[in-house]
Amino acid sequence: MSGSSARLVPSAHIAELFFPLMASEPQVVETVRRIAGFGYYRAVETGIITGSREREALRERVASTPLILTQWLTFALLNEQLNLSSLDPALRRKSVARARELAHLAAECGTRKLSLVSGADPGEARRDEALAAFGDSLVALGETVSQYPDMILQLEPLDRFAHKRQLIGFSDETARWMQALRPDCPKLYIAWDSAHVALNQEALATSLRQCAPLMSQLHLSNAILDPAQPGYGDYHMKFGAPGFLTAEVAREIITVARSLEPPPELDEITIAIEMRTTEQDDLWANERECREFLQAAMA
Repeated sequence: MSGSSARLVPSAHIAELFFPLMASEPQVVETVRRIAGFGYYRAVETGIITGSREREALRERVASTPLILTQWLTFALLNEQLNLSSLDPALRRKSVARARELAHLAAECGTRKLSLVSGADPGEARRDEALAAFGDSLVALGETVSQYPDMILQLEPLDRFAHKRQLIGFSDETARWMQALRPDCPKLYIAWDSAHVALNQEALATSLRQCAPLMSQLHLSNAILDPAQPGYGDYHMKFGAPGFLTAEVAREIITVARSLEPPPELDEITIAIEMRTTEQDDLWANERECREFLQAAMA
C-alpha cells in the first residue's frame, strides 16, 4: 500500500453515541448487532467488555461481519483510578498490570485496535520524567498486544492546556516521541481527534500531516474554542455551531486525510463522529444524524 492515499472507512463510536447503555454489556452487544445490520459502518468502538458471555457474543458478531472492532481502555482505567503515566511507581505498575489483563479480554472479543490516552500533564518540570514512565508502560502493554497478530495499540493525544490537560498533547511533539518509542513498541499508532487538535490551537491540516505516518484512526469531534464562552473545552458536543466542527470543516479534514500517505502496513483508517449522548436523548435518532453527517462529509 506504500505510496497510496489513505482509505477511510466509517466507524460508529458506540461508547459515545450510546453512552447511557455502556453499563449494560448485553445492550452493547445488541447495539453492535443493530449497527452491523445497517451495512454502512466498517468499524465500531466500545469500551472493554468484561463478561465472558458478552465477549463471546461480541467476537461472534464481529467475526461474522466486516467490522473492525476498536476498544477503549480509557473508561476502565479511569473507573479504577489507574494511570499509565503516573509518577508513582507503585500506581504505574498496578496500572500496567491491569491494562495488560484488559488487553487479553479485548483480544477475546476480536479487538483489532486497543486504544487509550495518557494521564494528566504534571507540568514542564516533570514532563520528561512522565514521558519516560509512560513510554515504559506502553512498551510493556505493547508486548501483550504483540501476542495478537491482528491487534494494534492506539494512543489518542488530548489537549495540553485547555481542558483535559494531558501529558500527550501537541501533534508534533507526539509524533516525534512516538517515532522514537516505536523500535520498542512497533504496534503503536495515533488515534487523531479534531477537538483536541483545535483546543491545542493547532492547524488541523498541519496536525494531520504530522501524524499521518503513524495515524490509524480519526475522530471528528466538536468543541467550543473560545475560553470566554460557556462549554469551552472537550465535552463531546454535537457537531455544528457554536463549536468549530461544521460540515465544511469535516469535509476539509477528510479531504486532507485522504491525500496523505498512511502507514503502509494498514489497509484502512477508521473515522467516526465522537458525540456523547445522555439518557434524555433519542439514541438511535442521534446515531442516524451522526451517520448522515459522516456520509455527507465523506461523499
